[in-house]
Amino acid sequence: MMIGQPRDDLYLNGEFMPLASGQISVQDRGFQFADGVYEVVRFKGSRFLWLDEHLARLERGLTALAIPGVGSRDRFTRVLPELVRRSGSGEGSIYLQVTRGPAPRDFSMPISAVPTELAYVAPQTFFTWDQVLAGTTACLMEDIRWTRCDIKAICLTAAVLGKAVAAERGASEVIWVGPDRLVREGGSCNLFVVRGREVWTHPADRHILAGVTRLRVLEIARELGVVVREEPMTAEELLVADEVFLSSTLRDLLPILRVDGRPIGRGRAGPVSLRLAERMRAAVDRELSADG
Repeated sequence: MMIGQPRDDLYLNGEFMPLASGQISVQDRGFQFADGVYEVVRFKGSRFLWLDEHLARLERGLTALAIPGVGSRDRFTRVLPELVRRSGSGEGSIYLQVTRGPAPRDFSMPISAVPTELAYVAPQTFFTWDQVLAGTTACLMEDIRWTRCDIKAICLTAAVLGKAVAAERGASEVIWVGPDRLVREGGSCNLFVVRGREVWTHPADRHILAGVTRLRVLEIARELGVVVREEPMTAEELLVADEVFLSSTLRDLLPILRVDGRPIGRGRAGPVSLRLAERMRAAVDRELSADG
């Protein structure tokens, strides 16, 4: 690659190109109807963090939305390493998306539309241990999302609005609360509550996205002998919990120290959260540093 030549950090419908060169039809249903699914995958060098699980969820989302995605999983498995190589990025994340493709605007599903597939590289730095200790803050908000949150769909307007409300309230994350006052998850993360030696989290139903990192948290907790309860809890129970923490691809595991301005527990990262966070970071490091 010549000095100054743009790097190929975008894959779009079978071709590699600079991100700024990507062009998508104005009539793409992802653009007009948010008719598509996406994933975010972390990488370091030539290693990807739990790629198989992310692509399996992408495939499930395509099936749920009846988007023809035959071969998408195998294609991305081949394409992503080459995309990282071409981009020259050493560490970061990859955003990948599949939409139903371009078609005349109509609510009916088009029969002949060809799906739009894309992926692009986003160089990124990740949380240090000091940032984990510093934790984060959140606020409670009525859940205004649709009822198929188990699909990682690209219709994220509710999350955008929720994050804006959180910012207005001086918080970094929103926690969705159902009409029954049961807490569900965060705006872009899963949620956990520590009560004594037990870790509680909402069951993986249509009210939450079953996060890949969430699954690892539950596995690690069980390995450490921590009792795991996949049961909902009320907002009031969350506010008096010993500890609260979130999990996501880009944040691993991060303690939540204040909710609605009120300290959780002693107002600092608790022992269960930190023990799980240490094990999670070790698991991530092993996965991203393995040979192959």
